[in-house]
Amino acid sequence: MFGRFTYPCRHTGKEFSISIGREGESYRYLRECGKARVEKIIASADPVMFIHPVEPVNLPKEVTRFLEIVFDPLVIEPESGMKVYLTFPLEIGVFVAKEDEYQLLDVFSRCLPKYSLYGSPENGVITRFHRSRVSDTPPNPDPACEGVLELTIRNKSRGWVEVSRAVFECYFMPIYFDRMVAMTGEMVLFSKMIAETRILEQPPRPGMTPAIPAIRARKLLLVDVEKKSFLMEHGVA
Repeated sequence: MFGRFTYPCRHTGKEFSISIGREGESYRYLRECGKARVEKIIASADPVMFIHPVEPVNLPKEVTRFLEIVFDPLVIEPESGMKVYLTFPLEIGVFVAKEDEYQLLDVFSRCLPKYSLYGSPENGVITRFHRSRVSDTPPNPDPACEGVLELTIRNKSRGWVEVSRAVFECYFMPIYFDRMVAMTGEMVLFSKMIAETRILEQPPRPGMTPAIPAIRARKLLLVDVEKKSFLMEHGVA
């Protein structure tokens, strides 16, 4: 489903279809997903299209830049760590490209976006909310709806910590794919209230293809891109 395509082309899946066909001197893009339908005209003499998973904070219209994953509580002993596997919601980006110039043509998802508030109304942040099961081996979710997050949790405090949520900054969120979509992350616990999270620039397994970040096509300022970690100050449970 994901990859590089030259058009005219067509991809038809169980829940959505994408096609680009010649129309005079231009091309017509058509995407259908559920009851939603998007059509656009593309003016390009040497067309290339990419269908990649993108950061799951683009729908409906960039409400937030934070992803919050809630899961069954994990109780971690002092000065220790563990690796778990979670899922995260997928959004699918369609890019057109000319050499190294990318244009984000369309973003859609089979997952209905849900939002929450992490922290207080005065000091908290709005998050894209996702509930996940916890597994000690990689799960096998629907690759058109969910990806897999390999998360290493380290408890650097001298006390036991119960953790049941992780919030991530999505402006730097390297996503990889092959037969599945996946990310690698880490969470460092400093206390029952404070933790630092980040998504790592490394695939969970060798040979996976890096996805094009939606941020790359939007030409956002580098000062935003360089913020790679998030400090959770409103609790981890």
